[in-house]
Amino acid sequence: MDELSNLLKEAKPLYKQRKRRKTIAKMILCMTMPAIIISSASQIYLQGNDIYLSLENNSLQYELMEDDFGLLGLDN
Repeated sequence: MDELSNLLKEAKPLYKQRKRRKTIAKMILCMTMPAIIISSASQIYLQGNDIYLSLENNSLQYELMEDDFGLLGLDN
């Protein structure tokens, strides 16, 4: 019985240390995941804006070009 109680006394600090490490890892994960998700979503949003603006600029360029000979095929 004494051996068992000695083993439990030795194991208790190790168990608490392991539990504390897991809790810290979970906290770090819970704090970093939203930051990663928000940053990736904002990057996707900014890339979408860039694509939209580039497409809009192309249409404005087509509107500004004069097509006297009908080469662009926009005057159908």
